This record gives sequence, structure tokens and C-alpha cells, in this order.
Amino acid sequence: MSPTRRVLLLAAPAILRGAAASAARPAVGEVSAVTGAATASHPDDPPRPLRPAAPVLLDDILGTGAGARLACRMEGGMMLRLGENATLRVDALTLQGPAARVDLRSFGGALLFDRPTPPAAPLPATTLHMPWARIGVRGTRFFAGPLDDVHAVFVARGQVEVEAEGGGRARLEAGEGVDVPLTGAATLPVRRWGPPRIARAMALVE
Repeated sequence: MSPTRRVLLLAAPAILRGAAASAARPAVGEVSAVTGAATASHPDDPPRPLRPAAPVLLDDILGTGAGARLACRMEGGMMLRLGENATLRVDALTLQGPAARVDLRSFGGALLFDRPTPPAAPLPATTLHMPWARIGVRGTRFFAGPLDDVHAVFVARGQVEVEAEGGGRARLEAGEGVDVPLTGAATLPVRRWGPPRIARAMALVE
């Protein structure tokens, strides 16, 4: 048997195991746009380069490279946009009763969350758990991530409630933002953001 033939036969079981593991994990979303390099990985599967229309599977770890952007439409109509050098573990996306709970404590980078409110009725509340804050949202479009040497949250549409790991709380309306220092904060002053800072934040995820 030639060396090449032997390598192919040895590699085949690993490939089959990866394909079986992927097939066993349900799709919970789909990639809608990619700029630069983005991948989905899992301990049981080889990394998959992401392209538009690629499925996002439960337990995927999404990652973006330098200068990259990734947009995914998730179950329930949520749109998640990741900036460069971001990591998001999708096994944290769960539904608890009528409300969504998105656990982003394994998330790093900049995020744009977008969930339009349907005209017929308001959507149930969604709670996002991040490493540095807990964010409650309803039919909202907002930015969250590192900006100007702090963690920041800015609401483009709707309302959010922010509770920092340090204990500070804030309620934000459209056009308002709050900074959460990297070391935590006891108070979170709410401010209206001007166009230059809004543009800097959105440039990180769009």
C-alpha cells in the first residue's frame, strides 16, 4: 500500500466522525454576511470557514479574524453582528419559556444585536449575559463592546437595562449610551451619544 493511500485511510474515520457530530447538532441560525475570515469550530469537528448561507449550529464557537465582520440571523429573528477578533459560543443561545436568554459570558469583541419588534405585538424580553454586564432588551438594536478603553452600550432603537458586574445599573433609551469601566463601576452615568462616537461604534461591527 502506498504512503498516500495509507494516510487517506487513516484520515477517513476522523472526517466521518466530524461529519456525524455536525449532523447531530441542530442549526440555530444562518450566516447572512461575512467580510474577511470567520470560522465555526467545535471540539468534535474540524473548523469550518463561514460563507453566506452557511448554517450556524448549536455548540458552534464562532470566531472572526483581524479586520473581519460576521453577521448571523438566529432563531427567533435575532441578528447578531460580530466585529474583528471576536469569539461567540453559540451553545449559550437558549430559550426559557417565552423569553430568550443569551449567555455571552464566553464572548469577546464588539457586538451589534438587532431584533425588530413585529407590528402586531411586542416581543418578549431577552436577557444577554456578558462577561462585564447583564443587558435586558425588548425589540432592540444596540451596540455592546470595547470602545475608547471602556466597555460601552449604545441603544440605536428600543430600550435596554444594563447591570454591570460591579453593581451599577442604567436604563437606556434610543440615542443613549453608557460606559462600563473595565474594572467595573458602582454607578453608570447615562449620556446621549453624538454622531462621531456612534459612527466609531458602528464601524466596529458593520
